[in-house]
Amino acid sequence: MNQQKKLLFKKTNHHASIRILLLMTLLICNGYQIYLDNTYQIIFILFQGLLLVSLFAPLHECSHSTAFKSKFLNQAVMFFCGMVHLMPSIWFKEFHMEHHRHTQNPTMDPELGNERPRSIGSYLFLISGIRIWIELVHNFFRLFAGNANQSYIRKRNIQKVILEVRILFGIYLLLFILSFQFQQPIPFYGWIIPMILGQPFLRLFLLAEHGFCDQTTDMTKNSRTTKTNFLVRYFVWNMNYHAEHHSRPAIPFHKLQTFHKEIEHKIKFQESGYFDFHKKYLMQLITQKDLHWA
Repeated sequence: MNQQKKLLFKKTNHHASIRILLLMTLLICNGYQIYLDNTYQIIFILFQGLLLVSLFAPLHECSHSTAFKSKFLNQAVMFFCGMVHLMPSIWFKEFHMEHHRHTQNPTMDPELGNERPRSIGSYLFLISGIRIWIELVHNFFRLFAGNANQSYIRKRNIQKVILEVRILFGIYLLLFILSFQFQQPIPFYGWIIPMILGQPFLRLFLLAEHGFCDQTTDMTKNSRTTKTNFLVRYFVWNMNYHAEHHSRPAIPFHKLQTFHKEIEHKIKFQESGYFDFHKKYLMQLITQKDLHWA
């Protein structure tokens, strides 16, 4: 591997640290505005939701151990972000690695366990976030009860998954006890309600990653790259370059834009923006005719 290629795979601590510190600062400052209960509280709650769902990006990146050079930082941030999203970090890593091993395989990709929307009704149901919350709550309590028999969870990690879920349950319980004890609804207005309001934006983003892409093992054809502005790229940690990420999962998020320039000509599915993707997606659902995606 030449020096230029090696640089693509080089991990750092500072790129992710800056993003995490910025996100946490925004969450705390915005959360304080919610606490003040002012005239624009609903706007701050919605913004809090956008910030919270953007924590899915570091959860995802840390699951690949590429966000930070430090193993400890990867695990700590993954645990925290998973806690926010009701996605136990060890379970999510197992789930996500299986997705990478079997991307778009209709029988083996766990992300395809529930088919992507093929009607307007199922599209709206997915975007509402209701479906994912039902799945996450069911999964959490199934794991809490000790039922971690999903095929993608390796045997050596089963007890780790169950233990983490029970630790998370204890943390959630403590938060609610303190909230009621001090009569401060901070977990509701600073976390739960914002997450419910923010979830549709995350669903819109994630649907573009593989929706209507080919069911093939070729990563340049089973995943999509979506062009977007700097602000979105920053808060999604360059995961709009999803075909690039699937082609080389070991490349850290901050190098994906560079890698994009190398393989752009090979990527079959590219969209000029998320609005364009969803407009096209809805048109296909309405007409029930195959559109020209590539």
